[in-house]
Amino acid sequence: MEDFAETLAAAQAGAEWAVAALWSELHPPLLRFLRGLHPGFAEDVESETWIRIAGGLRRFEGTEADFRAWAFTIARNRLIDWCRRDRRQATTPVELDELAALPGSEDAAAAAEEELGLEASLALLRTLPADQSEVILLRVLGGLDVARVAAIVGKRPGTVRVLQHRGLRRLAEQVAAPADRADERVAP
Repeated sequence: MEDFAETLAAAQAGAEWAVAALWSELHPPLLRFLRGLHPGFAEDVESETWIRIAGGLRRFEGTEADFRAWAFTIARNRLIDWCRRDRRQATTPVELDELAALPGSEDAAAAAEEELGLEASLALLRTLPADQSEVILLRVLGGLDVARVAAIVGKRPGTVRVLQHRGLRRLAEQVAAPADRADERVAP
């Protein structure tokens, strides 16, 4: 964001354009982070996250990196709360007819293509141990440095680096594995 301090001050004063700018900057990575950890709750948890951000915005002080870390911490805590609540409550499935009646996006083909690529990436991340995928999501999607990720997940910076390294190595092995198998089938 070009002038974060100015945008933050305007958002704290209630300027709609500034709140929209903050939301536009953080909405995609927050939603992807939450989808990477728990796809079933991502949209609901992100909504709760933005309600919390809006409620604490006037009291927030810090840099853009501090703001990102604060937002991802809120999202992570909301997700933990949501998962706890979900374990205590039964859910009711929604009928397919009800879903079909909901309005769609204007360019459904482009949206579906983008969603499939994103979902494939997030599905691959979900094959990792939870701590590795969470660290990678915070580092890559959140754009957070090691120290901030360590503070969010409650681990030492060295541990965060190791988790990230191991997770990325596993992802590289998984991505390379299908190509290796295809080469074996072609070989005479």
